[in-house]
Amino acid sequence: MSFLPKNEWLNWAREWALTHYPQKGWLYRNEHVVGLHGGVLVQAGWGGEKNACLVVRLRYPRTANLENLRNALVADTALDALPGKGAGRAKMTIVKSAPSGLRLVSRPEFALEETALLWMRRPGLGGIKPQNVPAWVDALVGAVRRVTPGFDGHCEQCVTGSARQYVMVDDVPMMLCGSCQQRLRSEGEMAERAYDMTDARRFQGATFAAVGATLGAIAWAGFAALTDRISGAAAIGIGALVAWAYRRGAGRLDGAGRLIGGAFTLISVVLGQVLYYAWQVSRIKPGIGFRLDLGWKVYLVSWTRQPGLEAVALLFGLVGAWFAFRVLQRPRQHKVIREAGEDPREAGRRAA
Repeated sequence: MSFLPKNEWLNWAREWALTHYPQKGWLYRNEHVVGLHGGVLVQAGWGGEKNACLVVRLRYPRTANLENLRNALVADTALDALPGKGAGRAKMTIVKSAPSGLRLVSRPEFALEETALLWMRRPGLGGIKPQNVPAWVDALVGAVRRVTPGFDGHCEQCVTGSARQYVMVDDVPMMLCGSCQQRLRSEGEMAERAYDMTDARRFQGATFAAVGATLGAIAWAGFAALTDRISGAAAIGIGALVAWAYRRGAGRLDGAGRLIGGAFTLISVVLGQVLYYAWQVSRIKPGIGFRLDLGWKVYLVSWTRQPGLEAVALLFGLVGAWFAFRVLQRPRQHKVIREAGEDPREAGRRAA
């Protein structure tokens, strides 16, 4: 018996004429299928933590009365065929927009938006048997089609244009005509140029980041004083705080801003160590008081006496700096459009 992830849905994809994206890698499931079936755009695959959850997105033409749609789906007894008799649909929530792709986290089991029903099934004790998924999705498609008109070959945005084949827009299948695709590309190009023309207030961003780094250092020292230990999670928290502060001050993000955020995060962790040692000195010798210069001296001495401890703290600081660096990457202003069947894991994404 093999415990490695393998393709389970190839026959299903062939039967429904869906695009099949085969399993890649040896550790976590990432097989998924996408396509038009019964007038509904189906996207099913693995997501959540370690790709252990089943995530199904069913897209339909925009629906105005979501409350009626929700009530109809909740009352549809055909959905009792789902695991747990589909009991989670009673708590179905209406959301404004769903995230792209299949990596959904902290979502209810059922979520409804104007153009999509999302079902996220967590594995539970018995796990999820891939061979059962087609029947579950079929039940969901049937329920959706009983209360929505379904796609009929027209563009879902302009309605008048022809759209016989779906495209992936930010990893979400959509029925778009050629004109609407070109409009999205043009709007994306204009948004990218507009963003590049805004000022990057690096000095103000650095000032805000310095304030965030100072607060982070105080929190680092306080945590160390209370627990007598250091934490990598605390360093990541500092990185998040510094990145948020820099973004608030700078406005536009660029490569220099990422370096500034990473540098201030690392400085914050080092300063936190110095503050902790200054507090230790003031506690042992109250007459001296709280002096940063003594904390700095103790920090330097600690590198000779406890190099392992300080190296770990510095490593945590680098992890936090890496996190800030990642968070401060330049936001994408355009939508990524891929043709049906193009696998983003292998082919380079085509910018909209």
